[in-house]
Amino acid sequence: MSKRIGLTLLLLLDVSVTVTLAQREVLVQTGITIRVPADAKLEIGGYATKATGELRQFLTPPIRAGREYTYDVVIIYADGTVRKEVITFVGGKPAEFDFRVARPEPKKTDQKPPVKKPEDKKPAEKKAEEKKAEPKPVQPAPEKKEPPVNRKPDVIFVPTPQPVVEKMLELAQVTNKDVVYDLGCGDGRIVVTAAKKYGARGKGIDIDPERIKESLDNVKKNGVEKLVTIERADLFQVDLSEATVITLYLLPELNLKLRPKLQKLKPGTRIVSHDFDMGDWKPDKHITVTDENGLEHDVYLWIIKGSDKPEAPGKGLGNRAADAFYVLQQDKPKLKPDVVYVPTPQKVVEKMLEVAGVTKDDVVYDLGCGDGRIVVTAARKYKCKAVGYDIDPERIKESLENVKKNGVEDLVKIEQRDIFTVDVSPATVVCLYLLPNLNAKLVPQLQKMKPGSRVVTHDFRIPGYKHVKEVRVDPGEGFAREHTVYLYIIPLQKEGN
Repeated sequence: MSKRIGLTLLLLLDVSVTVTLAQREVLVQTGITIRVPADAKLEIGGYATKATGELRQFLTPPIRAGREYTYDVVIIYADGTVRKEVITFVGGKPAEFDFRVARPEPKKTDQKPPVKKPEDKKPAEKKAEEKKAEPKPVQPAPEKKEPPVNRKPDVIFVPTPQPVVEKMLELAQVTNKDVVYDLGCGDGRIVVTAAKKYGARGKGIDIDPERIKESLDNVKKNGVEKLVTIERADLFQVDLSEATVITLYLLPELNLKLRPKLQKLKPGTRIVSHDFDMGDWKPDKHITVTDENGLEHDVYLWIIKGSDKPEAPGKGLGNRAADAFYVLQQDKPKLKPDVVYVPTPQKVVEKMLEVAGVTKDDVVYDLGCGDGRIVVTAARKYKCKAVGYDIDPERIKESLENVKKNGVEDLVKIEQRDIFTVDVSPATVVCLYLLPNLNAKLVPQLQKMKPGSRVVTHDFRIPGYKHVKEVRVDPGEGFAREHTVYLYIIPLQKEGN
């Protein structure tokens, strides 16, 4: 199946770029040539390109070699004819498309049937015409009903802590002249706070009827009905043109999917996201906020730039001054997980935390958290703070559900992240269930932890480094083998020393 993506296209400069990820996945930039009449306008992914001439050439960002991709193209010819196409290409294989000729429209005939003279008409025909000529009572137009919103929510609702809400609005410099849209508004706390604290108008959008009910109750409870409206809608279909501030707490792939809509906002509009960034869109500001439970949260700010305000390549959002650069759509190629997900048996989870000597004062990180069972168990059993990292969106979804199901939202945070980019220095305990080569690759990050911090691994050692404890665990009925837990103390000591 082809993957529909949005791409950042560059004018083709006769170069071929290949990128190899840490996961050994080869990404390549691919040349796309589109031929149109010299006076035609060309749109890709909903954005009008500025290139002119008959030959329009573009270069994709790095995408997976051998994978099939598609995106939408609209050609507007000089005579006003519009042609819409979905073009398909394969990563690494230059593709060419020729739209120089508009598709012919079906021919319309000007011939009209011969008109009968009154004397040629039969009595029955005359009677029918007389009846037809009689005025008919005007029927009221049927009431137009909006189609129901039946799609399931894209994410599990996890409330943004109030200190983070406050900091998001502060970072966006909200005033009483702003209109704040919260996409995926949950219980409405962001738009309610914007209205109460700054006198700003707000609109909360959510697809979940339960969240809509909670938001409406919150608006009424706080007496901001005149400033705040709540709407049940698909956030990807909502008109955002009125907004001057957009707030988000969505997963990374949903942020990326929103980029085409955000790109069309008025210059000066601010976008604030809790915890998750916008891929290769560099934020104008990035801060860290500590909530009431001591957990850290990332807050990102982007400001839509006007076309008359040139900016450094890769910085901020908005229309680029250079014709060579177009932000067209949402996606950058996604990294694959390094290992196939195999859940750690619960008895092994408990033994890992026991061997690590976890207490309520610890901060536990699980790198490759799967369904979140280790961080959830740490929070439930020891009342400590914990963070789970995984690159797989399915695992993130499972983890968030597990956190909510167990009522540990105030202690546990889940992030979709490449584990090899995570700063583990705040952790006092790191849990791993990775292959030996991946454990070894993490050593430089682990060595940055505070002395005395613990690293506990399941089944696989950290090659070349001494473990201070090794424990065998019988996972119980239904499991075919014993499991092994290894404990390491920071700084890691090399074997043979």
